[in-house]
Amino acid sequence: MALPERLLLTGATGSPYTRKMVALMRYRHIAHSILWGDPAQLEERGLPKPKVALHPTFFFPDENGELEAVVDSTPIIRRLEQEQAGR
Repeated sequence: MALPERLLLTGATGSPYTRKMVALMRYRHIAHSILWGDPAQLEERGLPKPKVALHPTFFFPDENGELEAVVDSTPIIRRLEQEQAGR
């Protein structure tokens, strides 16, 4: 499944995992938008709630085109490498 034009994620400035993922997005030139703040407030923003509230939380379209909250950085990195060729 292809990446959206602009990938959406939430994170915290002090989170080392958020910093790692933002660095990856910048290095790979993946267009993204970051919502800084508490993942517990996602539903208030109209976004799906992740199974576990961790930083960072990425939002990928599922097979039906609905946004799905994903939090585990290693599978996210693998997915981005498969769906975004090159740097």
